[in-house]
Amino acid sequence: MVFLLIVIYVAFIGLGLPDTILGAAWPLMQKDLSAPLSAAGLLSIIVSVGTIISSLLTPGLMRRLGTGKLVAFSIGFTALATAGYGFATAFWMMCLWAIPMGLGAGAIDVALNNFAAIHLESKHTNWLHASWGIGACLGPAILSASVFLGAGWRGAYELNAVLLGAIVLMMLVALPLWKRVEKRKGSGERNGRGSSSDKDISLRAALRVPGMKLSFWTFFFYSALEISTSLWCGTYLVARGFAPEIGALAVSLMFASVMVGRIASGFFAIKFTDLRLIHAGIAIVIVGCFILVMPLPLWFTPICICMLGLGCAPVYPSLIHATPARFGEELSGRAIGIQMAGSYVGSVLMPPAFGFAATHFSVMLWPVALAIFVACLLICVCLLDYVTRKKLNNAFAAERIMDVVHQVEEMDATRRKLRKERRKAKRKARQLQLQKALKRK
Repeated sequence: MVFLLIVIYVAFIGLGLPDTILGAAWPLMQKDLSAPLSAAGLLSIIVSVGTIISSLLTPGLMRRLGTGKLVAFSIGFTALATAGYGFATAFWMMCLWAIPMGLGAGAIDVALNNFAAIHLESKHTNWLHASWGIGACLGPAILSASVFLGAGWRGAYELNAVLLGAIVLMMLVALPLWKRVEKRKGSGERNGRGSSSDKDISLRAALRVPGMKLSFWTFFFYSALEISTSLWCGTYLVARGFAPEIGALAVSLMFASVMVGRIASGFFAIKFTDLRLIHAGIAIVIVGCFILVMPLPLWFTPICICMLGLGCAPVYPSLIHATPARFGEELSGRAIGIQMAGSYVGSVLMPPAFGFAATHFSVMLWPVALAIFVACLLICVCLLDYVTRKKLNNAFAAERIMDVVHQVEEMDATRRKLRKERRKAKRKARQLQLQKALKRK
């Protein structure tokens, strides 16, 4: 299980590798491919559409192939697309390779998140999403090194393809472990959610399940909040009078806050439930938005942006981890597919929508837009908690019972260990007494 856990963490790092290279490399790519500056937006749309389609199709594929095979195949698909980016000599070729890039990324996201939600503890779900941030940070770093060494942006994509290929090999080696964990009936009982079923359910039928549509909108508004924060915070700071380099630094600080927040959330998840982490994160975001609109000194603004990042950190992973508790393991894969689709739709539509509003009015409306997004997110989360409260209460009650049983087992093991140590100590004492008695004789 330890090796499988390492493989899953590495896979999440690999998922983040290609995500941030395009934006950093596009000024160089644009010149080599003779493409217009706005063409990067078309590539992003193709990848996003592919990801949305893949998210909705993945649950059926997971039933047929199993998580391990699907993730290995999807990472291989992404590696092929990444290599294709590196060898592309025209923009239309980039558009073609963007299709498998999106399809592969969506399948990896849904399959790994579903596996983590069912089989791993909440702390690992938070740390896995933090490891995605490590991959996202490594992507531009690899690009910088490649350009510095003279290999250009193509070298960065080719190296990423090699790294993803290495991850595929790790996945293939770990395939028996995936099968063993998924076949183990007790894996669901550990989380108090029962065992998973082999039944499949159509998308239309899944949307009729109470809370499923709310789950879509919850992730829609969360992604609208996070992506709008990262995309427009630099522009907002510049409009407030900060230097452009401070605006760029604020974007980096926001992403760093999310990554650090998810690492910290993993430790908090040991003591607190997913729901408490979700509500605590939203509360921090609300406080950050409130401070942004107050007439405070300018230096408060970057601090508020870090608060927004810290607040967003536990919400997404905790929502994912709570999915089997809300809908059951049988519907978990389908529910996470719908959630990922909502997340990608929100990230594609809402940030440009605010850009349109900022163009016609003012970028100073950014805190108001964030306040609207977080208010909608809070409403959706509260309604979702209410609709799924019975299943959540049963799941968390069972989880608490299992925790108590686990603690009792640990206490018993500790007592046994102490008894053994006492017996050993008594034996040693007797042996010493016998030795002393023999020496006297």
